[in-house]
Amino acid sequence: MTQTVISTKRRQTKQKRSSTGCRTCRSRHVKCDEFPDTCRNCSSTGRICDGYDMHRLTYARSTLCLPNVGSHICRVLNTDERRYLSYFQHHVIANFVAFFDWQLWQRLVLQMVDAEPAVYHAVNMLAAIHEDSVASKMQLTGTRWDHPQHLFALEQSTRSLALLRTRGRSQDPQVREVTLMCCLLFTLSEFLLGHYTIAFQHLQGGIRILNEEQQMEPSSKDLDLVEAFRRLDIMGSHYGIGPFMTSNTRFEEQGIWNCMPAKFNNLEEALQAVRHVMAIEVPWVTKCWSLSDAEILANYDQLCQKQRAILAAFDEFAEKFETLCQHKYATLSPKEQRGADLLRLQYLSQTLTVKICLTHGPVPEYLTPEFVTLLAAHKAFIQKSPERPSIFLDIGIISGLYCVSNRCPDHRVRLEAIEALQSWPHFQGMMNSNLVSAIAIMRMQSESGQCCQEETTPVSFDTEQNLIRLLSDTLTSTQLASGWPSIQYGKALQGTTRGAKTENSLLTKAPP
Repeated sequence: MTQTVISTKRRQTKQKRSSTGCRTCRSRHVKCDEFPDTCRNCSSTGRICDGYDMHRLTYARSTLCLPNVGSHICRVLNTDERRYLSYFQHHVIANFVAFFDWQLWQRLVLQMVDAEPAVYHAVNMLAAIHEDSVASKMQLTGTRWDHPQHLFALEQSTRSLALLRTRGRSQDPQVREVTLMCCLLFTLSEFLLGHYTIAFQHLQGGIRILNEEQQMEPSSKDLDLVEAFRRLDIMGSHYGIGPFMTSNTRFEEQGIWNCMPAKFNNLEEALQAVRHVMAIEVPWVTKCWSLSDAEILANYDQLCQKQRAILAAFDEFAEKFETLCQHKYATLSPKEQRGADLLRLQYLSQTLTVKICLTHGPVPEYLTPEFVTLLAAHKAFIQKSPERPSIFLDIGIISGLYCVSNRCPDHRVRLEAIEALQSWPHFQGMMNSNLVSAIAIMRMQSESGQCCQEETTPVSFDTEQNLIRLLSDTLTSTQLASGWPSIQYGKALQGTTRGAKTENSLLTKAPP
């Protein structure tokens, strides 16, 4: 009897070991709270958290209420889902709103996660792929079936698609918003993997939905989703895709001057103005990249007239924006100041891009100081930003450094721009800093006929070879890549785009 009581007490006092927690908690035989990245058991006691083993995650069920989404719905989550939902809330969303607030990510997506299972699984898919991309320094790895994150993402994408197909047969008025949100999440996931063909299929699918229902009165939710697709549609012109959205073509009809008020009263007005100008400028510039020298010569007067109009619009924006900053920059929050700094980079980089877009040959030497100024502004911005988002949907860092690293007459300045790109691995919409670095190196080689290592360069030989291999793998696995305006630089790149093959994606078809 006494022995039985003692055994019972031992069982009652024995600590439960965490079977799915971090390595540190498991070695200490304590229960882990499984907080993303670093568990609080370790961080609160000053210990080093050794992270998690994905293969140990079980499918034991647990209930979790989603916080701050305005709903009382509880969803039963397994351990993987619970972790990646938390990762999405605390990490992925923070990237998209690093420079400007955006209710799409701060409110709408969380509300839909709570109420819509299809969005919930698509969010988990994006979170898993993003975590793996960050670990690989935003390399375009493709789908890797030996990685637990990719297997989990495949499972979540399959569930999301099945739920979308079921919802698509209903008359539920919310189906449109659910489909658009899932389409956006799938698009971003495929870009992170480097599956550009599949990603553009998803993007165009969402745009078709928006264009077909353009006569509908847009709700606040619609406006948030439309803005996300609009930005990706504009950036897609760098890849010879679009713009397709009716709302983007209307910017051209409205004219470049209708967006410019007499003065900017706040940062939001400046943000809307520069986005309006870029909605006209970016597709036009990429169209100019695709023109042959004969076509430019035949239409030179008309092209120069458009060039002067866009440059005048950027000059007017710069004057009004700098006036706003002189009076209000000091009163802005740190986040708003980062946003203002990004706007300055935007008009500086786009202005120089417009100046040289009709010059397919060597850029005149007298423009070198402008490239140096643009590079210095980007390096100062990077140095000032200790927390650097790995993905966002604003035109920003990559565009300006792309201009410098590909077109500056001084190759040493180009190499500094490549180094700056490598110091911040990230996605700007669909533009990848590693891919742009590879394009810049290949262009330098095609122009000089020499390896970049022969220059005084911060780019190591191994890094250079890896970037070139990345470019080759990406282009040979992407249909129509040889038509991307951003890589139409001559025979040196043409060889890497031959023999396109089918992409191995999480999906083979866009959401319905």
